[in-house]
Parts: sequence; structure tokens; C-alpha cells
Amino acid sequence: MVGDDAAAINPKGANIVDLNGKVLMPGLVMLHEHMFISAASGTSEYPNLRQLAFSFPRLYLASGATTIRICGSIEPYSDLRIKKDINLGILPGPSIELTAPYLEGKSALFPQMKENKTPEEATAFVNYWADQGFTSFKAYMNVDKPTLKAAIETAHKRKLKIMGHLCAVTYHEAAELGIDNLEHGFFVSTDFVKNKKENECPNFITTLQSLANLDIQSDSVKQFLQYLIDKKTGITSTLAVLSAEINLFRPSEEELDAMSPDTRDYYLRNYATNYIPPSFEKTVADFWAKGTKMEKMFYDMGGLLTVGTDPTGNGGTLAGYGNWRAIELLVQADGFTPLEAIKSATLNVAIALDLNKTIGTIDLGKSADLLIIDGDPSKNISDLRKVLFVFKNGVGYNSKKLFESVKGKVGFD
Repeated sequence: MVGDDAAAINPKGANIVDLNGKVLMPGLVMLHEHMFISAASGTSEYPNLRQLAFSFPRLYLASGATTIRICGSIEPYSDLRIKKDINLGILPGPSIELTAPYLEGKSALFPQMKENKTPEEATAFVNYWADQGFTSFKAYMNVDKPTLKAAIETAHKRKLKIMGHLCAVTYHEAAELGIDNLEHGFFVSTDFVKNKKENECPNFITTLQSLANLDIQSDSVKQFLQYLIDKKTGITSTLAVLSAEINLFRPSEEELDAMSPDTRDYYLRNYATNYIPPSFEKTVADFWAKGTKMEKMFYDMGGLLTVGTDPTGNGGTLAGYGNWRAIELLVQADGFTPLEAIKSATLNVAIALDLNKTIGTIDLGKSADLLIIDGDPSKNISDLRKVLFVFKNGVGYNSKKLFESVKGKVGFD
């Protein structure tokens, strides 16, 4: 509890943790998470996603994530059961805010995604999954403006949240429609693609080049950022998965050892190579530099910037380990101070979820979601990796033992 030492309760037989030289901080709150992995099986023409009901909840909690929002479901009834079992104490894991299956438009990339092609379909889709207990929705790349508008209006009528990984619809258009949050920073924004056709998704290379060539100090960019802020549209940074996608990072041996043999083999055979041609390296470097700087500009202008892991992409980003990397990169790539990065992964996410009265900081009356760190992340952000114990709603977990429990199993479950 937080309060006067004189009122502290010391139950008989309770373990006492000596915090000398340690740091106590609020549990991480992560906004773009999944219960599936993409480096498991399938082909580039027909990719497959694999649900990880055993390992991912443990990895999230082990890293210090005490609350997460699943940002798009491929097995909705499995996600409902995972949340239920965690709440019952059957399964160790974070508190979960559930996002429904992806709200996709035409030409869905993944076979698990329903194609919602009309506003009427989107309205029925949102109402159905809201009735099943999902509290947020994620619009995906090919959804068009009329369909997105219907989904936003339906979700908001039910006082639910909606975010988007968009492409056919621009950020400005989505903010105008009232979307709550936009995912992946500014790396997937199609607002600056020349001659973009309405309700059509440009290919990713065109989008990448548009950001790489952008003058981010121009008045038009600053006005664009201010518009998002004025519309109270949040932005979620997902630098861990993006850095893996453009080959700035590869998993450590510890992360590879966490994978099941088939998953590790699939990842190493298909994704662990540099697939960026030399002639394109400067464009990719500019894309990364502009995107990271825009996240910091948005934050400095007063925008609500949050952080998520997104353990998908090329499969090199795992739950838990990826949480740490996503936060570290806010400091290393975006130029945040360690405290700004920590705030983006705690209080800011709690605000985005309307849960800041109960989580996100250590304060009177809030849930006992706490981390004991053998270091000081406020000075060295990588000390986040030195989690000793995680307390979720007052119940303590040994971080090292949670990590050990899934070694060699990620992708198998």
C-alpha cells in the first residue's frame, strides 16, 4: 500500500524484500500487443499466424507488463479465455484489455481477417464483438472511409475505443472521423504520398519513400501534427517491430533460445537475413530517422504518445523482450529522456485506456501494479531489463522464473 508507515500491515509469514539499491516503479502498460506470432509457418504468399496462449501471457508479465491491450485478435474466443483464466488465477499474465478481430476492408492479407466492405457490415461487426465482451476495435489497412466512419460511430455509441493501422485512409482523414488512436507512429501514414487515390492503399515502398523524402520541419508537417493533437488522436510508437523489419536489430541468443525449435528454424531460414538492397539503404535510413523524429515532435507539441511491442512483423520481436526494446528505442532513436519513455509506457497508456485512476502511477488508491528493478531505469533505460519481481494487483511473481518457464516453447504452444 502507499501511505503512512505506521499503517503498514506485515502479515505473519510474509516475505520482506530489501529494496536497498533497488527501484520501485509502476507496472508497464503496453498498448499494441498480441497473443500470436508471425514467424511460425506459411509462405509470403499465404502467411500464417499462430496463437500463443501459454508463452505470451507469461512473457508479458515477466518483463513487467501488468496491463496490456491486445491490438487485434486472430482467435477471439481464445483471447477471451486467456483473459478469463488470468483473472481467475489459473494462468499467470497481465490484465488484458480486449480488442476484437481486425476490422479489415477488401483484399485482406491474412486468412483470419473478415473483409468488411460496407458501412452496414462494419456496424454489425462492431456490435457483434462488443456483445461478446471486447472493449476496443482495430481498423486495418484496406478499410475505406465510409466503412471506418460507421465503425467509429458505432464503437463510440457504445463508449468503446477504436484505433487503426491504416493505409487506404490517411491519418488526417481518420482523425477527422474521430478515431481514438493511430498505430506504428508515423511510419505507415499515407498522408504525404503524392497523388494518393482516395480509399486506396499505396504500396509500402511508395509510403516509405514519401516519409524518407519528407521535410519534417515544414509548416505542413507541423500543422498536420497539430491537427492530430487538436483532435485528441493518440499515436502509438512500435519501434521494436519496425527496427526488426528494416534489419536494424536481430534477436539475442536469449530470445532465440526462448523460441521452440521449429519456430527458431523458420525465423532463421526465412527472415534473419539482410534483405535490403544496398541501393535502398539510404532511403530506409532516412525513413527511420524521419519517423522517429516525428514521434518526438508529436510528443513535444503536447500529443499523447504511447508505446507498444507488436510481436509480429518478421517474427524477431517477442512479447516481453520486445516490450523492453520498444521502450529503450524511445530513448535511443527518438531522443526521449528515460523518464519520458517510462511515462509513455505507463501513465500515457493508462490515460489512453481511461484507466489512469487505477493504474499507470504509484499513488493512493491505485492498484498495486509494481516492479522491483535491480537498477535505475530513470537514469539508464536498459535497467528495465533488470526486473526482479512483478506485482500485479498485489500478487508477486518472480520474473526470472517466468522467463525460464517458457524457454524453448515460444511458437510451440
